[in-house]
Amino acid sequence: MSTGIPRSATTSKGEARRRTIIDAAAAIIREGGPSAVTHRGVAERAGCSLSATTYYFSGLDDLLYEAGRVNIALWAERAERVAKKVEALDHVPPLEEVVQLLLAATLPDAGPYLGHYMQLISANSSAPVGRAYGEGRNRLNAAVDRVVNGLGLYLTAETVIATVDGAAVTALSEHRDVRSTALVLLRRLVRISELSSSALTDTTPKEFRTRITSEAPLPTRPLDAEAGTPEPSVH
Repeated sequence: MSTGIPRSATTSKGEARRRTIIDAAAAIIREGGPSAVTHRGVAERAGCSLSATTYYFSGLDDLLYEAGRVNIALWAERAERVAKKVEALDHVPPLEEVVQLLLAATLPDAGPYLGHYMQLISANSSAPVGRAYGEGRNRLNAAVDRVVNGLGLYLTAETVIATVDGAAVTALSEHRDVRSTALVLLRRLVRISELSSSALTDTTPKEFRTRITSEAPLPTRPLDAEAGTPEPSVH
C-alpha cells in the first residue's frame, strides 16, 4: 500500500524502473490523454507489478506530472535538434526547405495526429500535466525561436506553433492531410515574414521578436482568473 510519500530510487536498477514507469505513463498520455492513465494500465504498459507504480510516487498526480515533463521534453528536444541543424547552415535555404524545417520543429514526425491534439486539449483537465507542460513551454519556445532566428524570419515561436497547431486541428476536423495543410499555411506565414523584412530594414528578426512579444504578451493566467468573478447584480 502506498504511504503517500514517494521513495527515491537509490540504485541504478531502481532508477531505471522508475523511468520505465514514467515513460509508460507519458506514452499513455500521448495516446489517450491524462484521463487514460491508471496505475494498472501503467503497470501493464511498463511490464512491472502494480505496487511498483505506487512505490516511487506519492500518488497518481505525482506520476502524471513526471510523465508530462517527459512529453514536453521530447517536443523541446525535437525542436532543439532542428535548431542545431539550422544554425549549422551557411546560407538561408529556399522556401520549401524553410517550411519543412519549421514543420519538423513543431509537429511530430508521423501521425496519427488526432491523439496528439486530443491529449494536448485534455491536458487542461489535469492540473499536474498542465503544470508540467506550462513549465516546459519556455524550453520549447526557445528552441523554435532559435529556428526562426537562424532562418532570418520576422516571426515568433508562438506564432509558428499556433499556425501549425491551428492547421492540424482544421485538417483533422475537415478530413484533410495534416502535414500538407500545415505546410501550406507555413508558406503563407513565411511570405508574410518576407514582406515584414522589407518594411523593417532597420530592425533585425531578433529585435522584432523582442519588441512584438513585449508589446503583445500572451496571457499567463486562466481567462476566468483574469476576468474575475462578476459581482451579483442587485435587483
